[in-house]
Amino acid sequence: MKKAYLSNLKLFDSSDARFPLDFDEVLRKKKAIFVEFLSLDAQELLAWNLFGDLAMPQQIEQILSLVPADKTLRLREENVTLEHLALPSNVFVLEERDPEFENFSSNPVEVEKPLFFVKEDNEPGVFIESSVRGCKPVQRETFSTPEEGQVLYTLEPFAEDKIEELARLQFRVLNSYRVAKNDLERRLLKKVPERFRALFVEMLDLQG
Repeated sequence: MKKAYLSNLKLFDSSDARFPLDFDEVLRKKKAIFVEFLSLDAQELLAWNLFGDLAMPQQIEQILSLVPADKTLRLREENVTLEHLALPSNVFVLEERDPEFENFSSNPVEVEKPLFFVKEDNEPGVFIESSVRGCKPVQRETFSTPEEGQVLYTLEPFAEDKIEELARLQFRVLNSYRVAKNDLERRLLKKVPERFRALFVEMLDLQG
């Protein structure tokens, strides 16, 4: 029998709402990965941590109802409890976590290229890349262009007038500082290293 594995997808997870991620965007990617997983050429589907810590019973039941009737899904969950839920007749709880789950991740927040693992009986098995690219957060101190599957961000402050342009380039900034009010401030700011400009502007404002 051919089996397909999905590892640590974590639908509806609180960590997906943290900077620099967009919760709804991540959830769309994860749902697309799950649908792709269901379409794999395998009779038995196995998933570890399909759900994250925010998954509600109604959401869990809705997701599990998508499993095709001609396939079986076996789950092992660490973030939610499946007890007392109305599971479909072809969905079961795994008593133990299969060691195959430890070798890869299907979570787009964890990897640039989410993977599935497919094996048949005693054959070695193969990894299959999802068509959905990741959104893995990668921190940078200065601006750079993200590689495929990454979400670049910085904790260093940038001027407010640069934030919109950086966002278009998929570079996300947590903190910002105001632009210069006049030519004197503008000349002074140019002489201050980038990483100290937010502090410099704050000092100017304190002086009135």
